[in-house]
Amino acid sequence: MSVFWVQLMLSRDQYPNILVVDDEPFIVRYVQQVLQRANYRVLTATNAEEAWSIFVYRRVKIGLLLTDIVMPGPMDGLELAAKIRKTEPTLPILFMTGGIPGSDPRSVEITEEGLLLRKPFLPKQLLDFVGARLGGVSHGSKSELS
Repeated sequence: MSVFWVQLMLSRDQYPNILVVDDEPFIVRYVQQVLQRANYRVLTATNAEEAWSIFVYRRVKIGLLLTDIVMPGPMDGLELAAKIRKTEPTLPILFMTGGIPGSDPRSVEITEEGLLLRKPFLPKQLLDFVGARLGGVSHGSKSELS
């Protein structure tokens, strides 16, 4: 095994597990591939209920939640974030969306705090967005997101 691959495997352990949630399978695969190529370990879910289940029954520590806001089902991304925030208040949470619900005051807060990435986005935009949040910038929202 080459020195490059050994270093790559060692450095991979330094990157947190990211839980990615989006109801569009293409977006989930795209984000997963971009993040994995940058050595992040990625868990995925296609709705908020599945993500909550992964969070509750996780076998690995989750270092960041990256969730779509608008998703079908009984719970959207903002509600998922609020639910997770009650259990783990310091977990970094980031949002992505193609259409922000402007009437929701929670969307204003996450936009002002720089916690929102608008779709479509390029790989570099995603990596910069995630990297800034994991690089020591605030670890948690000012509010409970609820």
